[in-house]
Order: sequence, then structure tokens, then C-alpha cells
Amino acid sequence: MSSLDREVIKAIQEAVSEAEQPPKVAKRIEAWLNAMSTSELSASDEQEYLENVRSAITVNIAGGSDED
Repeated sequence: MSSLDREVIKAIQEAVSEAEQPPKVAKRIEAWLNAMSTSELSASDEQEYLENVRSAITVNIAGGSDED
């Protein structure tokens, strides 16, 4: 169970959705924030969470523009 406020979780999910990222990005960010709120993370722990989030992010490499 999450130790984060329900509104924080909802905001993370909405931001991830608006950025057209997969739901696993929100779950990984939530896990990272939960870990930070319940314990003191070492630098290597922080790096591991960051890498976990980064690996879930999709990047549009087609070169499309949002200014059409």
C-alpha cells in the first residue's frame, strides 16, 4: 500500500498520461517517492530508482512535431 496521498498519486498518473507515457512510469515514480518518504535512500538507491524510471520512459524518435 502506498504511503502517498491519493491526490499525489492521481496527479502523477495524470502527468504521465498527458506525457503519453506507459502506466508503468507512474508506478515506478510512485514506488520511488514511497521509498523516499519511508526511508533514507543512499546515493546508489537513488540512482537505481532513477534508472528504473528512466528505463520505463518511451521516447518518440520519429521526429514528429507538436507544432503542426
